[in-house]
Amino acid sequence: MISLAKKTFLLFTVVLVLISLFMAASVYASESLIVYSPLHEEEIARILDKFSQETGIKTEFIRLSAGAVAARLIAEKDRPMADVFFGGSAESHESLIGEGILRPYQSPVLQDIDPSFYHPEYYWSGFYVGAIGFAINNNRFKQKYPDKEYPATWEDLLDPNYKGEISMASPAASGTAYTIVATQFFRLGEEKAWEYLEELDKNIAFYTSAGAAPAQHAAIGECIIGIAFGHDVMKLIQSGYDLNLVYPKDTGWEVGAVSIVKDGPNPEAAEKFVDWILSVDGQQLHSDISLRVATHPEVVLPEGSTPISDLQLVDYDYGWAGQNRERIVEEWNNRFLD
Repeated sequence: MISLAKKTFLLFTVVLVLISLFMAASVYASESLIVYSPLHEEEIARILDKFSQETGIKTEFIRLSAGAVAARLIAEKDRPMADVFFGGSAESHESLIGEGILRPYQSPVLQDIDPSFYHPEYYWSGFYVGAIGFAINNNRFKQKYPDKEYPATWEDLLDPNYKGEISMASPAASGTAYTIVATQFFRLGEEKAWEYLEELDKNIAFYTSAGAAPAQHAAIGECIIGIAFGHDVMKLIQSGYDLNLVYPKDTGWEVGAVSIVKDGPNPEAAEKFVDWILSVDGQQLHSDISLRVATHPEVVLPEGSTPISDLQLVDYDYGWAGQNRERIVEEWNNRFLD
């Protein structure tokens, strides 16, 4: 027979074990991740849902343009609200390093990725590569310019016949647009780059806040030519829009990056997410959804995507682009928005 004292002791032990298990489960269940991202809302949602399914970590996200993400992170510097800056070109992340917004993290997955696709001190890590192209509305182009060839170079966009028929985003709000602007600096040098942008401005119908919007405008015929990343154009083509995608010589390109916010509320979850999105499975999911080219060599290229090796890319300096972003955007605003 078990004495009353032993029964009481056993019951007390069981209760303690149950309480411990409950507390451990509660802690795990409460682990969460807050993400700021300029990627398309559907992409973010699907990626984070999959991450949550595989890790049990709850996720929340706010979708903003890359420029707005950077501005918000700077505004929140003294009390960070986000854990991860997910997506956007590397220079958007570079511009935050000097502000003390990011903390370095060397994911073990980086051993499988080309060092040119991540920061040498691990402040950001690249999970995709994309190049700037021209989205051309085939039907409208042929109607309005029956005797012209499609624009194939940056200089072709300066043709006065295209006045009011080109759309691009504003670099004040869009990382895509900043890549477009910075590309001209690397192609031409600073003085001639501003001259080029002044001439291009004469043909711009409107500046958008989102980098993918110009391709969408071309798709529905609001303009004939939209300047955007090729993967954004490819998605519209695969959706049935009659667009032609042209990659010009010396085109700009980006490494899409992920970085961890310094002193964010969920640092361990942030590291788990970086490891996951850099992995083959994480990058394959993103590549399948977005049609972007992954940085991990084992990820299969999406159907219809152009390998980066087939393009003529400009010599793009991410460090310089990030360090000079504020100055260039301010000057661009003064020239074209005031």
